[in-house]
Amino acid sequence: MAKDWSVSEDHRTFTVLLKEGVRWHDGEAFDAEDVVTSFSVFAKENPNLAVVAAQVDSVEASGPHEVTFNLKGPVPALPYGLALGNMAIIPDHIYGGDASFRENPMNDTPIGTGPFKLAEWEKGNFIKLQRNEDYHVDGQPYLDNLFFVIIPDSQGRAVAFEQGSIDVVSASNLELFDVERLSKTDNAEITKAGWEFFSPHAFMWINNDKPPFNEKGFRQALNYAMDKEFIRDVVFSGHAKPPKGPIGSRTRFFDGATEGYAYDPEKAKELVEASSYDGRELKLAPASFLGSSWSRMAEYQVQAYRDVGINVTLDSMDVGSYLKKLSDRDYDMGQMYLYQRADPAIGISRNFLSTTANPGSPWNNVAMYKDAETDKLLNAADAATEEANRSDLYKQAQVRIAEEAPVVWLAELDFPTLYKRKVKDLITDASGLSSNFANVWIEE
Repeated sequence: MAKDWSVSEDHRTFTVLLKEGVRWHDGEAFDAEDVVTSFSVFAKENPNLAVVAAQVDSVEASGPHEVTFNLKGPVPALPYGLALGNMAIIPDHIYGGDASFRENPMNDTPIGTGPFKLAEWEKGNFIKLQRNEDYHVDGQPYLDNLFFVIIPDSQGRAVAFEQGSIDVVSASNLELFDVERLSKTDNAEITKAGWEFFSPHAFMWINNDKPPFNEKGFRQALNYAMDKEFIRDVVFSGHAKPPKGPIGSRTRFFDGATEGYAYDPEKAKELVEASSYDGRELKLAPASFLGSSWSRMAEYQVQAYRDVGINVTLDSMDVGSYLKKLSDRDYDMGQMYLYQRADPAIGISRNFLSTTANPGSPWNNVAMYKDAETDKLLNAADAATEEANRSDLYKQAQVRIAEEAPVVWLAELDFPTLYKRKVKDLITDASGLSSNFANVWIEE
């Protein structure tokens, strides 16, 4: 919705110029007040904005189609923070004032400004979108209708794609062992493109507030005990890459020279023996709700840790109970993957700054990691205005965080997209299936 933006010389003011002549699906005009309301809602609601939003002093409509962000200091990652999925644009005439976002009845009949508008929503079955005839880009979209079909189980999704009743499916919604087979079915295409913005990173939270996880050596042992090539090849069926510490290779300022904890069970044993660990039972909560790969991962982790002298048992539970345990910090170890969203200030700092180590969120710094040197480096990097300076600071931060090992890094995930050959221009940017489908067309 932005046609241009600029930053003042002192880096304390960020001004966005909005597109004019845009209308909401209900016919109301889109303007700056919509952006102000959107930020006021999602600065509080979205954990991805935890670090960036804290640096915004105020947001105001400085003109009908101009929004000014008044900053406490430089926030070079702000454009990334306002991008895709971080701050959805919602209408002020519905959500402004004292209206509650979560309880607003319009959540059942949402409106936007995009190329498709809601036509029908049969909960638990499908969502039908239809072409927005008043879309602000001439000629788009090309499709008349777009259906999001709800299929509760992964095998059902696989069958639906194979039989042709759905045209597109992400491997994130399939069992990964099915991906190669489905890619070879009639008229199927596959691509790994479209996840560059998100850079999904799999890791294991470990509760740094609890012994023996409060000892750096023990945390390092947990990392050395993981065979990341086995995890790539067997657990994730080849749809992954061994990670190099906290920043993914698709994220800005990645440093491939960072310590990646190559598989070294002997080193892990030495570190365990040197720690205060006394053989007590430690519990690992698997993220089984994410698919069978995570159950296989948990089984592998239990055995790998026992092989180096760590007594780990599984603590399985439903997704609600699991997220509550993480939120309450009532856990030992827990599997997770999160998106990095292009810039470390968005997807990295929120998990390693001590200011975000607060119970109440199952997403930000669940490890309760607190380190003054890390804080110093990340705060400086997040605010640095020169790219070279940011790069150097993030390099130092990666080295520091990797050495401290506050989590166990497992894999950089790939989620290929499977689609029928007739679907054209499906993946055209770094956000893949999370883009707006305005360019998509069907070859007949």
